[in-house]
Parts: sequence; structure tokens; C-alpha cells
Amino acid sequence: MILLLIVATLFTMIGAAMVLLDYNYYNGLQYLVTAVAFFTTAYIIKVGKLDIEIATDSKRTQFIAGLMITVVALNITFVALSIKGLFWAVGIAVFIISIYNIYKK
Repeated sequence: MILLLIVATLFTMIGAAMVLLDYNYYNGLQYLVTAVAFFTTAYIIKVGKLDIEIATDSKRTQFIAGLMITVVALNITFVALSIKGLFWAVGIAVFIISIYNIYKK
């Protein structure tokens, strides 16, 4: 949970700077959407509606894989913008699906 909060805070600062200072809306909004998803997940964990500790190993693996794909995809600078967006979308999708599967119990 601490990792989610740290990453979400950093992504909020980076995304806001990209949108407000660089006028880089495409990448900035990706960072902000990711930050919202991570803050929401941290809140759901905090209030006790989502317990990652009791989830099976496969569901935890999906959670971590979605988190890592999203973080890595946002920080790739050497690929074309369209591929970067695709990796980001896949990472967010895997992350949200894993949250749903864990939450569903």
C-alpha cells in the first residue's frame, strides 16, 4: 500500500507538471489517470474492502504485473507514442481486472 501511495503521489506531480508546464496532455493525462487508479486502490485497501493478503498467489501476481506494466510503460521513452499508449492500456486493464478479481472474493 505504501508503494501505491508513493507512486501515485509521484505520478500526480509529474502528470500535473506535464499538463500545466509542458502542455504535454497525452502523457500528462496518462500519469494522472494512473495516479487516480492507484489512489483509489490504496483507499479501498485502507478501508478494508480489499485484502490482498488473503488473495491467492495468481491474483496477487496479476496485481503486481498490472502495477509493473503500467509503471514501466509510462517511463518508456524510446518507443513510439502509440506503442507506449498500448502498453499503458494493457497495464491499467490488468491492474483493474486484478483488483476486481480480488474484490469479488
